[in-house]
Amino acid sequence: MNIKVLFLVYFTFYNYCFSQNKFEKLELNHSNSIIIGSHVKITIEPVKIGKQRMKIAVESKKKNNYSRNLSKKEYAAIEEAVLKFNPKILYIISDNGKDTLTTNCIDGYSTDMTIFKNNKKETYFINCLSKMDNYKKKRKDFWYVAKLIFEAGNVRLKELED
Repeated sequence: MNIKVLFLVYFTFYNYCFSQNKFEKLELNHSNSIIIGSHVKITIEPVKIGKQRMKIAVESKKKNNYSRNLSKKEYAAIEEAVLKFNPKILYIISDNGKDTLTTNCIDGYSTDMTIFKNNKKETYFINCLSKMDNYKKKRKDFWYVAKLIFEAGNVRLKELED
């Protein structure tokens, strides 16, 4: 009896600890409102609920929609980058309490990432995502996550290429 209780406590603790560090689903949207048909939506989610295997689905008007299973290596790289991502440095709050815009561009792309983790939904948004963001301290983590997701989805974007 004590062994069953001990096993149950261990199993619950183990699941709790490791479920805190994983995302349940991730969505990335990339579009330009000026260019018709430029919207790309990439979703990463489990193949089946409760399974460790993840699939990536790409929806685009320019390309055919498709999905495939992610390799463990691809998923591990994306998961590590998502968990490393610090949204607090992405947005700067000015002295008057308003969000400040740190990057300006004309007709730039909008990119948003929604992370579903621990039954919570967090959405982060960046305008004008480009390869130069790799060199900006505040935007490089977001850029890196987006780049990994686009590569995993076999989506080539000229504004993110080196």
